[in-house]
Amino acid sequence: MIHSFKTVAIILKRVNVGETDRVITLLSKDQGKLVCVAKGIRKLKSSNRANLEPGNLAEVLLVKTKGLPILSQSKLLQDSTSVRHSLTSISQLSQILEIFDRLLVEDYIEEETSNLAFAIHQELLSPTKRNGKIKTLLSSLMQNLGYQDPRDTNHLNILDYVAEITEKKMKSFEFLKV
Repeated sequence: MIHSFKTVAIILKRVNVGETDRVITLLSKDQGKLVCVAKGIRKLKSSNRANLEPGNLAEVLLVKTKGLPILSQSKLLQDSTSVRHSLTSISQLSQILEIFDRLLVEDYIEEETSNLAFAIHQELLSPTKRNGKIKTLLSSLMQNLGYQDPRDTNHLNILDYVAEITEKKMKSFEFLKV
């Protein structure tokens, strides 16, 4: 049995636990959505601290345990601070991350779905970002997951559609109007 594994992942969200730990939700390129524990990550001297911010792309080493996997190492591959220059960009990033978190299931992802999700993330972090391309890729992702094309629904925007699918109100701001 493999006790540890490396994977490339987008950091979707983080939740503080205890005094120094965080529960991190990742979208792994080959494993799907993963929830893991990063022990001691909130200590000032933690080397992984900056790597595990939502929106970043990182290579992570996870150690399997009886409970949640433990994130022991990370290497930053792409920083998302470039999108944090405007409120609109921050809003877009948080919405895409929330959509990924809501629609993708834990411990499983098809290759095409993974490629679409990572293409959306890449376009979002691109200095020449095109919102039209993001919307098209997001529609393709949703169709790949078995949902109707958002443009063929009576919803005003993708966020409303995802909220209906997941039966839970989205926390992000309105951005992706279709």
